[in-house]
Parts: sequence; structure tokens; C-alpha cells
Amino acid sequence: MVLFTKNKYALLFVALLAVSSSAWVVRFLPELSATTIAFWRMLLASLMAFAISYKTILTFVPNKKILLAGIFLGFHFALFFRSVQLTSIAEAALLGTIAPVFTEFYLIVFQKKKFSIKVLFGLSLALFGAYALISQSSFSETSALGNLLAVLCSVAMAVVLLVGKDVRKNIGLFEYSRWLFFYAAICLFFISLFQNVNVFSFSGQDFGWFVFLAAIPTMVGHNIFYFLVKTLSATTVAAVPLGEPIISSIGGYFIFAEPVGINVFLGGLITLVGVFIVIRNDGS
Repeated sequence: MVLFTKNKYALLFVALLAVSSSAWVVRFLPELSATTIAFWRMLLASLMAFAISYKTILTFVPNKKILLAGIFLGFHFALFFRSVQLTSIAEAALLGTIAPVFTEFYLIVFQKKKFSIKVLFGLSLALFGAYALISQSSFSETSALGNLLAVLCSVAMAVVLLVGKDVRKNIGLFEYSRWLFFYAAICLFFISLFQNVNVFSFSGQDFGWFVFLAAIPTMVGHNIFYFLVKTLSATTVAAVPLGEPIISSIGGYFIFAEPVGINVFLGGLITLVGVFIVIRNDGS
């Protein structure tokens, strides 16, 4: 991992590719509840993280901040997966990745962060490009609700990254993520009870997709974000997934024949330029 610290932005790109695959998997599991998918993703990822960091299982005690981040991460995934089921992959992926808007707002208003015109311009440009990407919002009758859930999942992720920025100052990556994922799984289990959803009702093939979600988008994608949030600003880390709608939309076209118009290409290009501006000008 030390070698990779010199290539932070390359790592962010790898994380972007990894997390972009999760929306496609949800499409492969239309019969399962969003909560079931999210629960197993988090539980298996937690077990993987515990296996990697087993040497410190008895010496590290998680704190309340990790519990808070875990609860919000659980809600993030439950909201995002449900959003994908209700609207297009492009719309869910876009609105589910506007966390930097909320992190920057929090830092400026509550942490008195220095006002940066360039960062706000970059965020505005990224969001404008993202809006162009989904301006033809007519995927289904449930798109409006799906889009609202996606926005709420971005709020939840903003909280996770802001708390993680603080916690990761003194805690190792896997010591943090193993409990983060575990608490998220517990949160999702209680959500399933509230929804009267049986998270243990699935097929063997479904379980294979759960393993994939835990290994690639979570252990690779999200762990890179939590690794880099220690040295990069929460807004920078949160801004990178704004490129997810582009990758997700292209995959949605080739895998599920979901239409991808000129809005995707133009909006995607504008979004990437905005993300680049944020990364270049946002301090850690």
C-alpha cells in the first residue's frame, strides 16, 4: 500500500471503476429486495476486512464515530440499491454521487473552511454536466421517487466521508472499514426487520453476486476511498464518483440495452472536467 500512496489519483480512478459495477449487479438481481443485497454486501465485506486484519481483532476497540458512520453507510446502500430499482442506472448513479456538494457545504458553513471559487466552480460544472446527462428523465413512472432516494443516499455518504476523515487520522484502514461495514450490516438488518424483508431468502447464484459486491465495489472501491480520505479532502474523494454515471451508463447500454444519448457523452465530459478542477484546487 505504501507504493500506491504516490499514485493517489490513479487509485481514485481504480476505485471509480470498481464502484461503478455495483449498479449493474443490482440489475442482475431484480427479484431481491435492495435491503437484502445491501446487507450481504456489507456483511461479507466486513468478514473479508476482519480476515485481513485479524491480528488486531483483540486490541482495537471501535468508537462511537465509527458506529455513526456505519449506520449512515447502511442507509446509503439501502437507498442507492432501491434507487437503481426505481430509475435508470444513469440517474441513480449520478444523483447517488453528489456527496461533494454536501461535504463542501458542511465544511464551509460549519467548519469555516476557506471559500474556494475554483472548487465551487468545479462542483457546479460537474453537477451541470451530470444534469445534462439525465435531462431526459423519462425512464419510468417511478423515476421521481428513485431520484429522490439517490439524493438522500448522497447525503448519507457525505456523512460517512466527513466522519471517516476525522476517524482515519489515528486508525488503520482495515481496523476502520471492518467495523464500518459490520455496523452498516447491522443497520441494514434492522431496516429489513422494519420492512418485513427476509434477508436470508436468496439463491446460490445470488450469493455469488453478493461476494462480487463485497470484494470489488466495496473492498477495492470503497476501501480506496477510506484509505485516501486520510490524506485528501473529503470533498475531493467524494467528487471522484461523479464520474460513475458515465461508466455505469455505458455498461448499462451494452449489458442491458438502456439508451445512451448525446447527453451522456457531453454531460459526462463536462462532469469529468469539473471533477478535475475540484481535485486540482481542493486542499486536504
